[in-house]
Amino acid sequence: MTQLQEEFLEELKSKEKLTIIEYATLFGKHIQIAIDYELKNGASEHQAKAMGNYYTVTVLSDFVASENKLSRIIALHETM
Repeated sequence: MTQLQEEFLEELKSKEKLTIIEYATLFGKHIQIAIDYELKNGASEHQAKAMGNYYTVTVLSDFVASENKLSRIIALHETM
């Protein structure tokens, strides 16, 4: 999973400045990549979603310094 986290971080770093919507979209894309990875490696759907969310949130929270901004990104993603 580390490789997927690194890819997500690199994609975040490669973008100039993202809006909350752009962050949420990118976040959602990488959650799905992580979930698919976990499913391919034998995880149940519930486990795959939990691990995909965990790995992706970890990277995003390390990248986005503002807790308020992070909360807004995650909340928006959940409504998409």
